[in-house]
Amino acid sequence: MILSILIGLPVLGAALAALFPQERAAKTISLLASATTFIFSLLLYTRFDAADAGFQFQQLFPLVPRFAINYSLGVDGLSLWLILLTTFLTPLVILGSFSMVDQNVRGYYACLLFLEASVIGTLAATDLFLFYLFWELMLIPAFFLIGVWGGPNRVKGTIKFVLFTMAGSLLMLVALIYVTHEVKSFDYSKIFDYSFPPDVQFWCFLAFALAFLIKVPLFPFHAWLPDAYTEAPAGGTVMLSAVLVKLGAYGLLRFCIPLFPYAARAFSHWIMLLAVAGVVHGALMATLQTDFKRLTAYSSLSHMGLITLGIFTFSLPGLQGGVVQMIGHGVYMAGIFLLIGMLYQRRGSHEMDTYGGAAKAAPLLAAAMLWMVLSAAGLPGFAGFVGEILILTSAYKAWALPALVAIAGFMLSAWYLFNFYGKVFFGQARLNHEDTKPFDKAQGGAQGKTNPQKEGAPPKMPDLSWAEGLALLPLVLAALWIGLTPNFFMDPIEKSLDLKVIEKLKPQPVMMDFAAQQRRLQDEMESNRQPRQKNNH
Repeated sequence: MILSILIGLPVLGAALAALFPQERAAKTISLLASATTFIFSLLLYTRFDAADAGFQFQQLFPLVPRFAINYSLGVDGLSLWLILLTTFLTPLVILGSFSMVDQNVRGYYACLLFLEASVIGTLAATDLFLFYLFWELMLIPAFFLIGVWGGPNRVKGTIKFVLFTMAGSLLMLVALIYVTHEVKSFDYSKIFDYSFPPDVQFWCFLAFALAFLIKVPLFPFHAWLPDAYTEAPAGGTVMLSAVLVKLGAYGLLRFCIPLFPYAARAFSHWIMLLAVAGVVHGALMATLQTDFKRLTAYSSLSHMGLITLGIFTFSLPGLQGGVVQMIGHGVYMAGIFLLIGMLYQRRGSHEMDTYGGAAKAAPLLAAAMLWMVLSAAGLPGFAGFVGEILILTSAYKAWALPALVAIAGFMLSAWYLFNFYGKVFFGQARLNHEDTKPFDKAQGGAQGKTNPQKEGAPPKMPDLSWAEGLALLPLVLAALWIGLTPNFFMDPIEKSLDLKVIEKLKPQPVMMDFAAQQRRLQDEMESNRQPRQKNNH
């Protein structure tokens, strides 16, 4: 029942936010709905049994009995933290957006809540039809967040995002239909226990993996990411970078590797090479950017390549590092993109050259950004450190050369992040720049423009408002918590990773493989016999 509440509360909040005529009421309802969802989601952790690798909090009732399609939900170690990450970030995004969005406010918050519900549904679905339904529903609110509330090139960003995502989804749909037809069930547990022939695994793995690698995104399937991240509003970018791309990595862990282990082993080295290429490409592209939102987008691409590398080491430390890095990446990227949105709201630009000396004008904002930059750079004690170390050491043991190249990309991230921070917050004040929009902390909005900035004067910029501070404080604390207590996050996922991923990758004993072949032959004979019996009648 808990999982249905977690899906239903955001949907109810989205409907109420869209129906209420007052914008303030829409904001309040959205914040209350998302905060209540987060509180309920904590029950997943408090009642979760880390020793049980199976699905917990299960719900099941028929949707379409004729085709064996069920409303089937459950949570295990692979999905637990991603659901909690989604429910944790959504109220913070809503609170942080109070001063950033002033057009179509009700629709904006309704889209955020509907996106939260569809993400939770995707992570909790244990019926493949239901999974695909939620997977496609995510596209609708994401489409509107970029296309309606995005920047001047939002149409280009929206089209790229939709085309790439739909292309991957259609490939996955073809493989999903074949798999469920072969097993004669949409039930994930039955498909998980089924042993597919190597040639079937090859093509099904490709179809599923392409859909998930586009969502990650992995180089060279990343062309949608820079434009979508840059043009989306701050809240939309947070949901894209901190939540939606994690579903690609989740799909690799949930479907590609355990369902098609033979193909996963065959393709592992190729995907590791692409992951390392993504790490380096993202880092190099980030160093060339003058737009700091685009810089952060390429940084996110580089870090997601590192997560993919950890997954395909096929070792428990690498897999645990990948999951912990997903959580940490979600936290510090959410903080950075929210802060970027706050900077843009004050000065109307993402160009580093239009800033300088902002730390003197807004010390709290500068301190919060430094905290998140330290986390993203992997400083010991912060969210980015433990996951990256586990991934890189596991990758080195699996394949030394690509791991060394990935370390070079990891080191490069510190350079471009601190270069961006130095230019924006401690650089020299610029001359050809209109002063910031005055910011009313009580009302949260721009009231007009003042006179141009005087030569050599530090930029006038209001510091964090109370709502912005409340939105950032949990992220600041979470970034430190993840870095100091990694076992808190690794222990609940260990059993599921071991039994549902690593055990499936081990070659089957000869007798088990023979038994699986005999079972398939028997199923084929029974399916052929049934039509003959009907014809005789």
